[in-house]
Amino acid sequence: MEEKKNTHAYILAGGKSSRMGTDKAVLMLEGKTILQRIIDELRPAVEKIIIVSDNPEHGKFGMERIPDKIKNSGPAGGIYTVLAHCSSEKMMVVSCDMPFIKTEAVLFMLENSKDSQITVPVFQNQLEPMFAVYSKSCLAKWAELIGSGTFKLQHLFGHFTQSKIVVDANPLFVGPFFMNMNSSEDFNKAKTFVKHDN
Repeated sequence: MEEKKNTHAYILAGGKSSRMGTDKAVLMLEGKTILQRIIDELRPAVEKIIIVSDNPEHGKFGMERIPDKIKNSGPAGGIYTVLAHCSSEKMMVVSCDMPFIKTEAVLFMLENSKDSQITVPVFQNQLEPMFAVYSKSCLAKWAELIGSGTFKLQHLFGHFTQSKIVVDANPLFVGPFFMNMNSSEDFNKAKTFVKHDN
């Protein structure tokens, strides 16, 4: 698979999880940590998986782990770390709190990321930048923008060519696919979704 040979995936796991009160990435859903669930879905689609995290505990998953280059800088800083580190032309970026992603959806995004610097799904009129494909060509401008204090993703995105893919009617993205687990209430809801899937 040509896409797999040339693509790396990065899981952004460097957040503070302040609202959850504990590390979201290692919470258990149906016998697997959320981070392991994400790894298992990414593995068939990409050549290499890297975890962006300062937490040494995340090294136990057997993937390369790299620290954030700019501490406490949110998703924009995490994506900068990815762009600076990646040796492939394009990279899949996924947040560590999305336990319902699927391999087929990863492949769909990669297959539709030919010409733009950022390929991002749009769901219910919202961009989903934490399940998107970024080009290495974003690096210089991204570094310049965050160096000038621009950290809001909606402001950053306006400086790059984008392919926005509306996925509301796409069966690959049904149900809780884009659910972000930010609180204990979200986690309890995720456990309910898992039970319904079984």
